[in-house]
Amino acid sequence: MQTLVTGSSSGAGAEIAREFGRLGTHVAVHCRSNLAAAEQVAAEIRREGHSATAFRADLGIAAETRHLAAEVTRQLGAISILVNNAGPFAGTPFLELKEHEWDAVLAANLKAPFLLVQETAPAMMQQGWGGVINIGATSALVRSHSIYGMAKAALIHLTESLALELAPAVTVNPVVPSQIASARTDTLQDYKRAAIAGTPLGRLVTETEIAKLVARLCESEFDFMTGRSIVLDGGRTLPRFPRLEIGPES
Repeated sequence: MQTLVTGSSSGAGAEIAREFGRLGTHVAVHCRSNLAAAEQVAAEIRREGHSATAFRADLGIAAETRHLAAEVTRQLGAISILVNNAGPFAGTPFLELKEHEWDAVLAANLKAPFLLVQETAPAMMQQGWGGVINIGATSALVRSHSIYGMAKAALIHLTESLALELAPAVTVNPVVPSQIASARTDTLQDYKRAAIAGTPLGRLVTETEIAKLVARLCESEFDFMTGRSIVLDGGRTLPRFPRLEIGPES
């Protein structure tokens, strides 16, 4: 079985790739430009006794996105599991947002998953089984993260539509984490403290938690799950009634 995990040369994507390696699939580890980092993740998977191959493609370019799917299929065989994890962040206010930034963020976060599903789903349907996981973000649930939040909201819409279109052979699910505990987050101490303070469970979601959930959703025990967002945010985005500090009438 072949699994393609985009944006898997570091961070949560790398942990997702490792988890699928442990489950016995041949993992295509993808990077945008740092092939050495992707090779390192693939080597780690192989050292654990599993199979992995590194690939490079700029998912902001449609031709490279389609070529990635074709090349993985050529080298490894038909892709059974697709994890669309790659997705660059941009929070520039809309009135300041440049057109090229709009295009780049939408291309990587929304168009690339669409193209990769177009390229891989026919083989999944032909073999009678397949799994697609689109990694969203809780930015989709708020209105303060500009083009990134808009792209992730549209990705959830796309995922739900694909779940209907590709059923019953292929399941398509969005996994939607909030801020992830990571080395990068550790460099943003003020933000990290605020994010934890705003999370009812008092911590951030881990890369391992995301990876294990993504992998489990592609196992047969969960083949009745499709088109439904699973939000991993420790309760952070639950709607709350505002606490109004209103004193007694004088």
